[in-house]
Amino acid sequence: MPFDRRSFLRLTAGGLAAGYAGLARSGPPLPTYAKALTLEPGKEWRFNPLLIDINGDGHLDLVATARLLKPGLHMWLGDGKGKFTPIKPTWSDVGYGALAVGDINGDGFPDIVLASHFGVVQTLLSDGKGGFTEKTFRTDDGHVAAQLADINGDGSLELILVGFQKAGIEIYYGDGEGNWKLHTTLPEVRPEQTMPGRALAVGDLNDDGHVDLIAAFQRWGVYIYHGDGSGAFTGGSATFRLPKDTAESLVLTDVNKDGHPDIVVNGNAWGRDQANGPDVYLGDGHGGWKASSAGLKVLKYGSAGIALGDLDGDGNLDIVAGGSITGDFQDGCGLFWFRGDGKGGWSLVPESGLPNRGLSVVHSITLADVDHDGFPEIIALSGGDNGAITMWKRR
Repeated sequence: MPFDRRSFLRLTAGGLAAGYAGLARSGPPLPTYAKALTLEPGKEWRFNPLLIDINGDGHLDLVATARLLKPGLHMWLGDGKGKFTPIKPTWSDVGYGALAVGDINGDGFPDIVLASHFGVVQTLLSDGKGGFTEKTFRTDDGHVAAQLADINGDGSLELILVGFQKAGIEIYYGDGEGNWKLHTTLPEVRPEQTMPGRALAVGDLNDDGHVDLIAAFQRWGVYIYHGDGSGAFTGGSATFRLPKDTAESLVLTDVNKDGHPDIVVNGNAWGRDQANGPDVYLGDGHGGWKASSAGLKVLKYGSAGIALGDLDGDGNLDIVAGGSITGDFQDGCGLFWFRGDGKGGWSLVPESGLPNRGLSVVHSITLADVDHDGFPEIIALSGGDNGAITMWKRR
């Protein structure tokens, strides 16, 4: 069975401030959302989940990690109708961490990598029926982000990690059997001994057909590295965003339909008296980036959670972001739909049915059609004492 039939879906992957400038455009009534499911409340869920078909039944299943739980990795089988049943763990506990998915051993099934916050990297090779063969190795740092991509054109997937404190970007070459060997670390010269990582995305940023890397770090900002197709990279600190404006999340997608990837971020934690919310940077395919965030700066606090997809069926990508409308942490976080115009413009949908407060800190947002109705559900992972996995469905 070809791998693309398995539709493992990760549209990933991360709010409101100074007023409601740029509300949604007039036209046909927009869809609204209602909460359809709450999973495992009272637990601190972290990082981006995976929505993949674990057991080959054609339905999306859920994979997520939680802090302070044993095991940290949890999986649920989806029934294709919006319900999820937990899988009894057969894998060892390495803690919570960043997740990545890809066909590592070329058998057509989606394999999982968990890069633990505690320095263990766990590879789970899927048998396509819900079972896994496990392999692990230990590193000198914990991790906050992971991606699988073929960076050297050999047809096999490499593993790219971003460290929690000091590792920076690490690139591991695999043997196709779930074993990994460190090949490259970036940046070659560190700005400081510690370089706390935040986010990672991969894609072809300069239209040369090769995989490039973009990573975000606390205090040191965004770093971009262009790949040459053989596994080598050149680049460094990017200048389109100030280093102090830490990006807690990164998404690469083409929001203005020009054929070039654009960068979408969330997670600034400025003061409550300042406009906040997601940022969008339009790429020109040659290394240039232009800010296109008008209509987005209506939050007082932006969390890491962010995802893009077409919620209203108009053919344009929209943003769903987590954050706070008041800036008061006692009010909690909400989910906010910013409608895209397909040109890089945005407008808040004020009556979306999504909560504008009351959630614990939203660490990630994912869009996926879990019930085969043709419309994406919104899956949010929250941390803190009142954390939960919540799913919001179009009415």
